Amino acid sequence: MTVKKAISHIDLLIQDKHDLKMKMIGPVLPLPIPGDLVNRFDRAMGSMLETDIEWLQSIKRQLLPEQHRTKIVCKHPKKDHDVDPNGQKYCTGCNANL
Repeated sequence: MTVKKAISHIDLLIQDKHDLKMKMIGPVLPLPIPGDLVNRFDRAMGSMLETDIEWLQSIKRQLLPEQHRTKIVCKHPKKDHDVDPNGQKYCTGCNANL
């Protein structure tokens, strides 16, 4: 699996978790109601989904090449450049699409 595919899969997971959170509890966590088990369950699920989203976003940040995070162009020599089977040029040094 290429990094580009992995990032697209992570984007799908993030979107799926976000949609599930919106369907379950809405945009914000409900206020705690003492003694209400359904409310406690919703809050716990909401916080777990939010944690999952944060973890997936941090993994995505680690997978993105540095120049995509800071908009710096690849400075590796031409000998480090290659073409994938789809015809997309990329750098073997930093795995950036050129």
